[in-house]
Amino acid sequence: MLENITYTDTFFSELNPHAIRCTALMRGFEVPDSLAFTYCELGCGTGHSLLVFAAANPLAHFTGIDFNEEHIAFAQSRADRLGIKNCTFIYADITNIASLPRFDYIVLHGLYTWVHEHVRQSIHRIVESSLNPKGLVLVSYNAYPGWHILEPLRMMFREYSMHLSDDPFYNAEQGIGFLEWMHEQQSEYMKVVPSAGEFIKELSKHDLRYIIHEYYADNWTPLWFKEMNQKMQNSGLSFAGQLPFFLNIGAIALPEGFEEILTIGDDLLQFETYKDLIRNTMFRWDIYANGERTISNPLELLDFGRVTPQEYSLNDIQLPGCKIFTLEEEIHTIILAELESGQTHVRKLSASLNLDAPIIEDALLNLLIAEQIKPIVSIPASELDAKGMQSILISFLEETLLCEEHTIPSPLSGSGIIINKDTALFLLATIKHQENAIDWIAEWMEIHGYGDSQQTKNQAEKAYEVFASTIPFWKRMQIL
Repeated sequence: MLENITYTDTFFSELNPHAIRCTALMRGFEVPDSLAFTYCELGCGTGHSLLVFAAANPLAHFTGIDFNEEHIAFAQSRADRLGIKNCTFIYADITNIASLPRFDYIVLHGLYTWVHEHVRQSIHRIVESSLNPKGLVLVSYNAYPGWHILEPLRMMFREYSMHLSDDPFYNAEQGIGFLEWMHEQQSEYMKVVPSAGEFIKELSKHDLRYIIHEYYADNWTPLWFKEMNQKMQNSGLSFAGQLPFFLNIGAIALPEGFEEILTIGDDLLQFETYKDLIRNTMFRWDIYANGERTISNPLELLDFGRVTPQEYSLNDIQLPGCKIFTLEEEIHTIILAELESGQTHVRKLSASLNLDAPIIEDALLNLLIAEQIKPIVSIPASELDAKGMQSILISFLEETLLCEEHTIPSPLSGSGIIINKDTALFLLATIKHQENAIDWIAEWMEIHGYGDSQQTKNQAEKAYEVFASTIPFWKRMQIL
């Protein structure tokens, strides 16, 4: 049943190769090159994330593999329409796929704990035969202990609704309704698990395609971290960290009152197990490395930047499930200002600010943990096809005009930026109609029913004035 239902067309920022690389590097592991690398997603769906990453990393090559023929046909058609040539899509069942080339990255999201054990064995065979010596694997999976308390909800949903009719969408709607009814009636389970009500409420907001794939899978099996780690160790890999990055920092990831857990020292595997118990982890994004831990100063090998137009925050920073913390205003504000002016590396920042490198490194690490900066990419101008990149970007922006929200590629971040229709309109006007941007925006708005010519002209002038203040950001992201 599942293979005939397309999955949701979603961008997952966690699949960003530079975030994966940065995390492993910060743990001291050897990592792939930041520009020319090969990347494979097993179970790529409609290729949404892959196409964004391919457009943002023109010197790399991406491969997507999926067993749903409609997924692959859609992904390839979209790649052709966007003009993306460094992405290959393969329609295949990974249990009997022919030999694959070597990859620097192999990623799998929403696959490992939803498939039969023989499929997992095939995943490991691919990893063992196709991952490069310094390669990295990212695996996301449903995890314990978080699912232990809510697993009965999935069982109730599935058992009640799965075979109600031949229409899985109808069945899923009825399954959600059944859970809502059980909560309204306050069954004993609902009484002893107060969080079930909020979980059901959130579940009702999801796309039915997601719910069908998530809850009707025959081999849905959450894992403890130690179980996943053992499976990856058997394939010759070492645990290299978790996404988001702040979860690797015990002093931040653990809430108040659990400081004693930090005394376990270098026993990383034990720490991860305790951390999952404390945070009641339901889902993990884990990174595994095929290289050695030989890197002693990882920050020297990374460039950083601000990749969001939002104002930065240094006071009362609250990351999910973490203790609140504050960063020292003086040094971190100076670093952020330098990053926004174009300085991206420890040595350049040190020279520009006349500060010792260790001070810069400490500040960069703090800002990375606080999610105020991200690893970025420095593509030499001589290797960047500016005209080709602009053509691809315009195609992404034109897609955005057809929806309320979309993801566009940024060569600086090597990833994507989520924008709305209005921002896409202003970016297109600035790129294609710079001499008469406001007139073009007003005409577009009039054609699409925003008002008459005078109304749209006034709206365009006011809106573009606000947008103009963000132009330095879009230029920094190499979008303008």
